[in-house]
Amino acid sequence: MSGEDHAKRIIGRAPEELSLPERLQLAGKWMALELYSPTRLMEVAGSVEIELKQRRIRAVGDSALDCIRQLEQAGLRPSDYEFTLTGPPY
Repeated sequence: MSGEDHAKRIIGRAPEELSLPERLQLAGKWMALELYSPTRLMEVAGSVEIELKQRRIRAVGDSALDCIRQLEQAGLRPSDYEFTLTGPPY
């Protein structure tokens, strides 16, 4: 499987959902992740609910600039993302 095919399979997933082989293939790549929003409690109709938000991978590339280009091509604002260089999973 090519690197591009592999990247397409992980776009939209949470980093925590990736398998060990997927994490190994991502080592040394850059990922664009939605900015983190912490879990919060909110009151809805008199009861307290927990709002959970998972960060999703929106781009994978050889550089942060590659990720920025992918986001812009998808019509997304790069300023809404953080860019992380991935290391080996262990």
